[in-house]
Amino acid sequence: MGTRGGHVVGVGWNELGFEEVRRLQLGAFSRGQANTYGVSDRTLAVRCRNGLIQRVYRRVYVDFSGPLPWATRVWAAWLAYGPEAAVGGETALRRYGLDGAWGDQVIWLDIPHERRVRSQAGIVLTRCRDLDGRVVGSREPPIVRLEVAVLTVASRRTRPDDAIALVLDACRQRRTTPQRLLAELDRLQRLPRRAAFVEVLKDAAEGAESFLELIYLRKVERAHGLPTAVRQVRAANGRGTVYRDAEYEDYGLIVELDGRAGHEDAVSRWRDMGRDNAALMTAKPTLRFGYQLVGDPCAAAAQVARVLQIRGWRGQPTPCGPTCSLLPTLSDLGSAAHAN
Repeated sequence: MGTRGGHVVGVGWNELGFEEVRRLQLGAFSRGQANTYGVSDRTLAVRCRNGLIQRVYRRVYVDFSGPLPWATRVWAAWLAYGPEAAVGGETALRRYGLDGAWGDQVIWLDIPHERRVRSQAGIVLTRCRDLDGRVVGSREPPIVRLEVAVLTVASRRTRPDDAIALVLDACRQRRTTPQRLLAELDRLQRLPRRAAFVEVLKDAAEGAESFLELIYLRKVERAHGLPTAVRQVRAANGRGTVYRDAEYEDYGLIVELDGRAGHEDAVSRWRDMGRDNAALMTAKPTLRFGYQLVGDPCAAAAQVARVLQIRGWRGQPTPCGPTCSLLPTLSDLGSAAHAN
């Protein structure tokens, strides 16, 4: 519930007292609101000098002194540019509760493309065509749909990998779905990286929920002609329900993708993973791969193919290209398949 066009949505403006309006807006209020309730500009100036209130933006104040909580800053920023404005960008993602390092140095707002307004410190304005069609009608202050925020923030990422990771992460956190994001892309025809997002989301619809899972699907499984795994398989363990990243159900093989970063010695960790995987090849195995998968998908393909053949797969992996490191091991893999 908030103010728009001189009213608090759902309640007549004059039915609320000034204190209640400020409470709904987490302490923030505009000069116009204060004047409506009989607080003159002179009174505002005196209260500012006495430290009873503080000015945040042009014609926007808060009714307390000291640091501003982030949520109050969002209201104050919107009041500075509303009612024709909506919370967008990283600020919208944080308000929706999407996990991520969004930061709180600036507030992101979307405004209509035709508006020409002065910028203010601490606020980033993005002009958008068809802003009304992007806004959630029931949220206050107005905010763009989650899917709009995810896709627009991702489209501004410098590195393509970071852009893809953000889109997939929103799905992994169960905040949205690939289908909803694809539907939003139909409306965002001019979005940078749109074609890449469409392809990624088609793969996400098949169960790839993280950047590492996408790399495995594309560069390990598809590129080397391996069988198609079932993704996000629900299973029970001693602690409850878990989801397996990929499972080759016909062959009893599970593949887990470990996306944790920051290991002290990534090279040693990769070497340990290879050793652990080799030790499990004669039992019902779980192969686990980390971010090194990005740099050496062929080695992962060789391990997966080897276990699949031990467990009954009669096929042969195919090299992903003329420099594929799988080539020298194909004869060994063929021998394993023949032995089975």
